[in-house]
Amino acid sequence: MKKIVLAIALCATLALAGESGGSFDQSKFIPDVSLIVDTGYVHRNVSNADLENSVPTSKYGDYGTFKEFNTNNGFNLNYAEMALHSNVDQAFELDGIFHYATESVEIEEAYFTTKALPYSFRVKGGKFKSDFGRLNSQHAHVWDFADAPLVYNSFLSPEGINAPGVQFQWLAPTPWYMKLGFEAMQKGNGGTFANDFDKKDGEALYVGYLKNSFDVKDASLLFGVSYANGVSNIEDAVSALPIYKGNSEIYGADLSVKNYFNSYSFINWQSELLYRDMKSDDATIDKDKKQSGYYTQLVYQMDENWKTGLRYEGFLQDSNGGKTTMDASYKTSEFAQLRLQYSHDEAFKQNDVKKAIDEIVLQLTFAIGAHGAHSF
Repeated sequence: MKKIVLAIALCATLALAGESGGSFDQSKFIPDVSLIVDTGYVHRNVSNADLENSVPTSKYGDYGTFKEFNTNNGFNLNYAEMALHSNVDQAFELDGIFHYATESVEIEEAYFTTKALPYSFRVKGGKFKSDFGRLNSQHAHVWDFADAPLVYNSFLSPEGINAPGVQFQWLAPTPWYMKLGFEAMQKGNGGTFANDFDKKDGEALYVGYLKNSFDVKDASLLFGVSYANGVSNIEDAVSALPIYKGNSEIYGADLSVKNYFNSYSFINWQSELLYRDMKSDDATIDKDKKQSGYYTQLVYQMDENWKTGLRYEGFLQDSNGGKTTMDASYKTSEFAQLRLQYSHDEAFKQNDVKKAIDEIVLQLTFAIGAHGAHSF
């Protein structure tokens, strides 16, 4: 009898020790885990092949274009994204974001971030999305529309500037929010800053930015300027032949004004302008390019569930025309969203013939698990 009583007492003691944080508690070391799945149904007035062979063009040369999501007429599984986050210790936290497509898996981001540096400094290192501009650091499920603006797709590709490197940020001790940042990265992406051939050793891209924000009554205003400078050794994705060799600069300016009506209802006007200066080192491959593009959008969230938006975009050196997009989305909860989007695009040519593209997208996005809040 005594042995039974002692055994029960020992088990109870061990259980209480585990609940009160004994020497090791496995549950305290499990990171936050989330999974996001994005699917869509697409109907457009051109075939998949025609869309792939259509590019924005101007007297300064083709802009180049990329379309990563909702590429096919009919059903699309755009991606599944798994994210992990945890504090490492009192000095560091760690994030990993893994992108699953139907035929590939990619480490989209994997980086550490410092937590306790003095004088409001912060350092990030690993593979990460740059804080260039307004949209580059955002993941697709955060966008107000089903696709990124044309200028982002053309200059930066849908993935944006995303590469191994290091980031330094400083939060200035000003009465308003002001952040300065500098990044050095191994290369750019599939857009302007590819380093496909004659590869430069070491870092090949440098990014700097200044971001400001302050409140005026019920409105928040955010504006920033950004600059990127890097190698542009670009080869054709199909033939693997060089199509551009040189150095490129991209200048960016963005402005957002968000006015809240209550906890869930707001209206947000957001605009961004990018200017690209590509300096060719080999005129036999391509010539210098000076190009610029923009978007401006207005988004109105009516309540906790309903949101609608209107966006217009284009390229300043392109006389073809711009692209107009409108959408409406409904959230059944913070974990599921249904979006209906229509766009009319006059910015493209196919074989030097203007080709207007009309597109309807029905998009479903789901999220499960612990996922951190998104920035403004």
